[in-house]
Formats: sequence, structure tokens, C-alpha cells
Amino acid sequence: MKRLRFNHVIIIILIVVSIAMFFLQQLFFHDLHESGFLFFQDLIFLPIHIILVTFLLDRIIYAREKHERLEQMNIVIGAFFSEIGTQALEIMRPAVINLDGISKTLEMNPKWTDQTFADAAQTVKAFDFKVSLDSIDLERLNGDLSRMKPYLLQLFANPGLLEHDTFTDMLWAMFHLVDEFDSRDRYDNLPETDIIHLQGDLDRAYTALVYEWVFYMKHLKVRYPYLWSLGVRKNPFANNSITITEA
Repeated sequence: MKRLRFNHVIIIILIVVSIAMFFLQQLFFHDLHESGFLFFQDLIFLPIHIILVTFLLDRIIYAREKHERLEQMNIVIGAFFSEIGTQALEIMRPAVINLDGISKTLEMNPKWTDQTFADAAQTVKAFDFKVSLDSIDLERLNGDLSRMKPYLLQLFANPGLLEHDTFTDMLWAMFHLVDEFDSRDRYDNLPETDIIHLQGDLDRAYTALVYEWVFYMKHLKVRYPYLWSLGVRKNPFANNSITITEA
């Protein structure tokens, strides 16, 4: 309401200034005909002025604001992988039984270009991750995933997620996986249908997580080379990666 009143005041002031300038012009030059000609000449180009100011300038401002929001979103994504994302890759990795088929593709080095990252992301998207929970300690996996739930809930409160659909989808996949594990009281002698369902949920979450991780690493390489270097050393798909442990 206050902003609306402020806008009205600005409009009235501008109109008064315009009228005052008109009377000053007539006071000094006494040429109403010329003033009328110039007034209608300005009206001729008024639509073009509206296009320039309303559409083009507005689009430039919107593009800049969107870029700033995406930069803020990249910070959120970076914090996610620093806090739980990379750790989640390590936690779920033992359940994926065919990582050898894609690990070589994800062994990053300084020669990687934008196209290399794009190709790697497409490879991840098309890759058929095989998940098996037969030899996994499901109780421990549930405990590790449950500790991530509060952080996931905090991220959903961030309105910037609307600017990044694939990251939001990944968070939902992760949250659903955590929720599915939490909904079970015990993990010994689970029926085959439950095992298949959990494997499908883990497959979906892991695929989405790896896909987002590729773009996260690309962002680090472009904007934060020193963090990129650490990220490469922590690469969960490389043989020389650092083992990530809980603090």
C-alpha cells in the first residue's frame, strides 16, 4: 500500500514538472504552434519509446536477475554436495554393481571442456545403473541416509529451487529414497517386492545425483579452480579419490 502511494506521488510530481516546463517554454518563446508540433512529434515515437523501455530494458533486467538467481542457486548446489551430496554418492556406491561401465567416463582431468562435461552428463543420463541390495547392510544404509533428511528438508524451503528443475527432481528422488527407508521398521527378511522397490528408488536417486554432480564439477572448474582440484581428488569414480568419512 505504501509503495502504491509512493508511485502515485511520483506520477503527480512528474506531471506537474511537465506542465511547469510547458508554461516556462511559452513564457520565454511564445510559440504555441511549435510546441504543439513538437508534442505530436513526440507522440509519433512514443510507441517506440515504450518498446525500448518496457520490453527491451525489462528483458535485460530480467536476464540479469535470472543470472544472479542462478549464481545463488549454484552456491546452494555447491553447499549441497559439500555437505551431503558427495557423501551420498559414496554411501550408495556399494549398491551399484556395474560402475565399471561408466567410471572411466567420469574420471575428470584439467583437459575437460564444456563439451566433455555435456557428453559425460548425457552418458550418465543414458546409462543403465544396475542396483542390488543383496550384499548391503540395509540398517546401516538407512542410518546414513536418515542423517541427510534434515538438510534435504532445509533445501526445499529455498525458493531458488524453482529455477533449477533437474536439481529439484534430484532432491525429490533423494527425499523419497530416505522416506522409503524410514518407513520400514526392520530390514531383515524383507519381501522381494520391497527389495525391488527400494532398488528402483535407489537407482533413480543415484542416477539423478550423478547427473547433477557432473554439472556441479563443471561449475567448479569454471568458477573455482581450487575447489575443482579438491573435487577431482575426491572424485568417487576415480581410483585415486580420497575416501570421505564423517566428521
